Amino acid sequence: MKLKLLIILLFPLLCFGQSQKQLIKYADKNASLGDFYGASIYYKQALRSDSSNIHLLYKYAESLRKYNNYDLASYYYNKIVEKDKAGRIYKDAWFWFAAMQKFNGDYQASMKSWKKVKSIYKKNKKGYETLKARQEMMSCGFAMRSKSDLTDACVVTHLDTNINTTNSEFSAFTYSNELFFSSLRDTTMGAELNIDHPNNYKIKIFSSTKKDSTVYESIDSTINSQQFHNANGCFNSNETKFYFTRCDTLNHCEIYVSKYGNGIWSKPKVLPAKVNEKGTNTTQPHVTMIEDKEYLFFSSNRVGGQGGLDIWHCEVLDGDTYSKPVNAGKTVNTLDPDICPYYDPKEGVLYFSSTWHKGFGGFDIFKVKGKPGKFHEPENMMQPINSSWNDFYYTVNKEGTEGFFTSNRLGSFFKKGPTCCNDIWKVNFDKEGIEELQIIETLDDLNKYLPVTLYFHNDRPGPRSLDTIVPISYMVAFDRYKELQPKYRNEYSKGLKDNKEMEARLDIDDFFKHYVDKGVSDLELFTRLLLEELGKGEKIEVVVKGFASPLAKTEYNVNLTKRRISSLVNYLREYENGTFIPYLDKNAENEAELTFQKIPFGEYTANASISDDYYDQRNSIYNRSAALERKIEIQTVRQANPKDSVYAEININMSTHDFGKLKQGQIVEYTFDVKNTGNKGLSIKKVIAACGCSTISFTEEIIKPGETGFVNVSLDTSDLSGKQVKSITIIADAFPTTKRLVLTAEVFE
Repeated sequence: MKLKLLIILLFPLLCFGQSQKQLIKYADKNASLGDFYGASIYYKQALRSDSSNIHLLYKYAESLRKYNNYDLASYYYNKIVEKDKAGRIYKDAWFWFAAMQKFNGDYQASMKSWKKVKSIYKKNKKGYETLKARQEMMSCGFAMRSKSDLTDACVVTHLDTNINTTNSEFSAFTYSNELFFSSLRDTTMGAELNIDHPNNYKIKIFSSTKKDSTVYESIDSTINSQQFHNANGCFNSNETKFYFTRCDTLNHCEIYVSKYGNGIWSKPKVLPAKVNEKGTNTTQPHVTMIEDKEYLFFSSNRVGGQGGLDIWHCEVLDGDTYSKPVNAGKTVNTLDPDICPYYDPKEGVLYFSSTWHKGFGGFDIFKVKGKPGKFHEPENMMQPINSSWNDFYYTVNKEGTEGFFTSNRLGSFFKKGPTCCNDIWKVNFDKEGIEELQIIETLDDLNKYLPVTLYFHNDRPGPRSLDTIVPISYMVAFDRYKELQPKYRNEYSKGLKDNKEMEARLDIDDFFKHYVDKGVSDLELFTRLLLEELGKGEKIEVVVKGFASPLAKTEYNVNLTKRRISSLVNYLREYENGTFIPYLDKNAENEAELTFQKIPFGEYTANASISDDYYDQRNSIYNRSAALERKIEIQTVRQANPKDSVYAEININMSTHDFGKLKQGQIVEYTFDVKNTGNKGLSIKKVIAACGCSTISFTEEIIKPGETGFVNVSLDTSDLSGKQVKSITIIADAFPTTKRLVLTAEVFE
């Protein structure tokens, strides 16, 4: 047996020595079996012989997309569309290139690509591709405009390894003191296998108790049949029946029901043909009471829908018979899949997921008010519940204090890529421990969108100057910085080969997308919200801190950060033809004022590990770590000169810490200094980490005015790989009530 396993493990490596034709054959075989990760390994090896073959590039890009490696898929679709700009060979390469850009959160670029898709398919104005392109262009516009989130109402956290694994976990819901969920995992082979064997994977339903959440186990074998996939469980309203989906190995799915009582499960029965229509898939059941009637909601691709999987519902008449299923209607269902229904009878709201309605990603979670027969227009659940990745399977507990959803967003556990696999995430609506503050609530809300971090090219703006002001706005500096992105790619990847060169280029693109571009998006939102508050007559002070790389002496860096802050002020002066000018010049009719506290730190906060050798420009200028230092941060907004107000104020010198490159398994830690710059004692109520890989300690005593406490965070990289961005939320009896901290790192195996 050991010899057999060894042969299996070595098989991929042996194949790497084969001809390109053989490698493509192996890859195609894996793809036909649904093993796209395995297929990608062979396609990648085949590309070494001919990296310009557009047909092979397309196959590789498709395999990457289908196992959710969005970054790499986007990179290789881009190679295809550069070779085939008119879309004559692979029209859908442009389609998927646009989709991958959106998955990666690059909404502006995605919108441009969707415009290209629209032009390619212009002859078929009513065809799916054209309609989808139009819809996605609107979605990208929505995403760029809608950076507001629910931070004031909820906190999203990643469930730890006591539930989530490097496989896929999904469809979580609570029953009594238990959490039920489904998981797809290999039941026969060890975790060290490089290549998937899809037939070895079976989906099972698991449960875990709150009393001992470190233990979860498969529920009764009468439910989890070894011959089928079993998933998407739910109880009926009086918790006497358990509905779930059962799918065969050909992915034909039907809904089953099992009677339940005193821990005993009856043999499951398939629901009648009226529900499980022959020749179609019926899945994702949810049972609820609406106005004293019991309803079964589900997803199905039966005839009569809007397109693909739709949401349907029927009445459960006497516990064993069902009315004819009805489509939930055009306001809910679309040309794309509309799935994962969950109805909250207390709120009268249907939650579901869709890839069509205007959203941030692939699948977004939506809510729609109404009841069967009359549903209104869906509303996006917004960030942080939704992301640019897939978000679905939303449920809420009976008390309405917490919910659960499934996502493959960054931070999920993985082996094959950061977004390969689904994990379960928790939404906490409990505001216990947060006291209402007798200060400006609207400003406190505005602080929840901070920090806004803006990045600059080396020595810009106003290079080689000792001036403290500049005539240009930040948007001019931003546009000039973006023009240098190709130069950053080339300089940072210079001298590297093959995968290392590609990784260096992707690293730079990631920096510009997730840091430089995000800074502008955050600034645009913040500016609109700030203008709203000034319109109410508020006197507001904005605290801005500056940072710089260590290439120049401290005096120069201090003046440089002042120039960068000056470009931000100029941006506000130019915004919407001078809307902010009366507030900045203190002559607004409503007596509102806008002032700045400018704190230029210069070299004092620079990372000592970054090269200060001018002649080593790859590491001193074009290095990602060096680029991260060249920034200013809008850190706090507050009432200007609050002489009569008494409150604690959170002030954190640097809200972001980059650990740099780490080896998998390392445990590192960092301490954030938390200073109380208010005139009342500061109490930290809670500190919440977005993932279970972080251990947190903090000052539990009252932090007196002028004194400094701490938040210490340790990061365990044992289950992490690749680029990491981990957020920590401080909840305090202070102004603002919440403060977000960010840890970044790049973890190597």
